[in-house]
Amino acid sequence: MIALKINNIKIFMEKLLTTEVFDNFQVEEVTIETFNTFSIDGHINREFFAGESNETANNNNRSFSLWSELRPICLNLIKGKRTPISFKFVLHADSDTKEAVISGSEGDIDPFMLNLGINIKFANNELILTTGTAYNVFTLDKSAEKAWDNYFPSFLESCGIENQLL
Repeated sequence: MIALKINNIKIFMEKLLTTEVFDNFQVEEVTIETFNTFSIDGHINREFFAGESNETANNNNRSFSLWSELRPICLNLIKGKRTPISFKFVLHADSDTKEAVISGSEGDIDPFMLNLGINIKFANNELILTTGTAYNVFTLDKSAEKAWDNYFPSFLESCGIENQLL
């Protein structure tokens, strides 16, 4: 796990809320504190799609909504003249990203046995991203975690988002 401070919050927020940079990430939770506190649980409610047989109903067997699906809602909650008091986004890498990160590591863990996540937290005019790895099985192999911690800062840089390791 590493913590990264975002140097230019405006650029990061523009990339997060108005571009497709993070669209394939899955959303576990969102909390936005403005004039009210808004909470979004990113878990998909399968009951909502009962009786439908199309791809939207199946959501590719995902447990969480994609950022692309929730981004417009979050943009509407955040945009305006006033800066939010705080917000927190908990996102998970999609399957393709997990496979790419893990294939570059020295370990042999199955990508479906873990989640590679990021916590994006804004408070006191400071934006901090924290990486995290959650395993579904017990393992002493930390190669996937190290690979994720190495991958994510370079991913941000490739998107034009300056950051510094805390």
